[in-house]
Amino acid sequence: MRAFYILFFLLFSCSKVLYNHDDAMSMLISKQMVIERFGEPTQIINQDNFIEYYYDFGVFEERSQNFDQKISTVSNYEGPYTTPNWESETQYRLTRTKKYLKFRLNGDKVIYWESQGVKFPVKKN
Repeated sequence: MRAFYILFFLLFSCSKVLYNHDDAMSMLISKQMVIERFGEPTQIINQDNFIEYYYDFGVFEERSQNFDQKISTVSNYEGPYTTPNWESETQYRLTRTKKYLKFRLNGDKVIYWESQGVKFPVKKN
């Protein structure tokens, strides 16, 4: 058992650590760092007290089926030779999520960031 712990320690002590998305975004503290990481923004919004850099990554669509006993061929199963009711329409839900990053800048300093539908972890140097 002791050999297992030593092997486990050796394997994982030499591996690169990942910063999670929140940590990686929090490390971007200047306008230059944001541009170096993501390039020019999709949209720049000028407000009274800050400038907002908006990066649009599109829309993610996810289809999930809903189980309904009225149309389920499993719950109405009557034997191995019964044909399913092919005229029953499959019910599903379509979820759309807008994927974006948003950075608020006061001068060259990042004062706020927000993200939705994206994850950008980073390897530690």
